Amino acid sequence: MSVNTVNIKNWIKLGIISGLSVSVIYPSLVFVQMPKIFQVILIMAWGPLLGLSAVGGYYFLALHKRTVSLQIAVISQIIAGALVTTMLLIQYALKLSKPELIDPVSKWAWNSLNHVQLGIDVAWDVYLFLGSVLFAINMFNHPKFGKIFSLTGIIISILLISFNIITFPTPPAEAGSVDLGPILGLWGLAVTINILIKYKWVDTKLNAP
Repeated sequence: MSVNTVNIKNWIKLGIISGLSVSVIYPSLVFVQMPKIFQVILIMAWGPLLGLSAVGGYYFLALHKRTVSLQIAVISQIIAGALVTTMLLIQYALKLSKPELIDPVSKWAWNSLNHVQLGIDVAWDVYLFLGSVLFAINMFNHPKFGKIFSLTGIIISILLISFNIITFPTPPAEAGSVDLGPILGLWGLAVTINILIKYKWVDTKLNAP
């Protein structure tokens, strides 16, 4: 077995582990009360794991066909991972340090700071959309994904960015609109599980003459 073959398999395995981890971290941060140190660790881990899961997905899809759009997709998801880490750390730091707002100046200053993190929130959705929709497009003719995975991902991604445009600069969740982030997260989990189930195909593809 060549070094390149082992490297591809290791990246795909790491992508599966990272994708499953992201799917656990996301609801944990939303629904589970935990000490500050654990919350900070999970926030710091989420973005890098999102990027690693995208690299694993790239190698799996590229075994069928390597395209420019697929390369753009993985770059976009890595940037999305960096932005979500930035966003969450700023949000949590603001939450921990929120002062008592007793006068118009302090309220204005706090509102200005809050709009910074709101802008970053939308920015990470932009790159999440771009990466997800391009990954989904590359799934259309893939033998282990196909049209259902592809069209579902494309539709969810387009709706996600559309709601962000409509409610900008406030993210949809804070504007009382529809936040499709969790739905896109479930699609990503389904993608990861599908790669895990179809992993034997990787050996078949890599060992083909």
